[in-house]
Amino acid sequence: MNSQRRGLLYVLLGAIAFSLGGLFVKLMPWNAMSVSGGRCIFSSLVIYLYIRLSGHKPVFNRTVFLGALFVSAMLVCYVTSMKYTTAANAIVLEYTAPIFIIFFEAVLFHKKPGKLDLAVSAAVFAGILIVVSDGLGKGNLKGDVIALLSGIFYAFTIMLNEFEGSDPLTSVWLGHVLTIFIGLPSVWTESDFSLPTLGLLAALGIFQAGFGYSLLTAGLRLCEPLSGSLVASIEPVLNPILVAVFYKEYVSAKTLFGAAVVIASIVIYNILSAKMKKDEVK
Repeated sequence: MNSQRRGLLYVLLGAIAFSLGGLFVKLMPWNAMSVSGGRCIFSSLVIYLYIRLSGHKPVFNRTVFLGALFVSAMLVCYVTSMKYTTAANAIVLEYTAPIFIIFFEAVLFHKKPGKLDLAVSAAVFAGILIVVSDGLGKGNLKGDVIALLSGIFYAFTIMLNEFEGSDPLTSVWLGHVLTIFIGLPSVWTESDFSLPTLGLLAALGIFQAGFGYSLLTAGLRLCEPLSGSLVASIEPVLNPILVAVFYKEYVSAKTLFGAAVVIASIVIYNILSAKMKKDEVK
């Protein structure tokens, strides 16, 4: 197996691991802060082990610590949104991160968005309105707003490479460590420490977050960005399917349509932008 195929396999496995998050969070009897802090006890150890085994040298500076804050905020918002809204709404609204990247790059780095950027942003925004309007009617607005915040923090996490002195892998690891301390006070208030609950928490930390981030990071280093991003797109599709099958949480046709608009717009954007870059090189 060549490096490209191996990279895509790692990305696929990482995306499958991530997609387990919605189901596991829904099944956890703890509140969002407890789940966030508890799972990071396990995930931070897995990510640190990956750092050591890969020979990566951690970097510690203000940019890295700022990145860790973004990562921690993203982790907490993701779990919280899963508790307050449907898995479909939570993952689709977080998946809007590329649109926020277009906006932040324009503001922070003065990168003028092209016609494709603006067209896709408009399409994604329309999809967001459809999803959120459906959530408003069902009392899920709070969760939807937190999911959008997760998308914003996810955008900053993806953009870490663009900041001078950054080291995304160290930021991801420190972000998980920071989340432990944020959620730990809430963990002490929980009463259910049964074996099934702790098993779910360990699965969230080790497989969903720990292996997920490690596999995705390793895979994206070996494969082309477009191929990797398209394979990773399985997460927002598989996540709500698993929740629907095993947790019996179903979504309306309206939400499915809005989700399809968001996901299809971003996938098409990845394909067309990659093609434009290749044409520029030629």
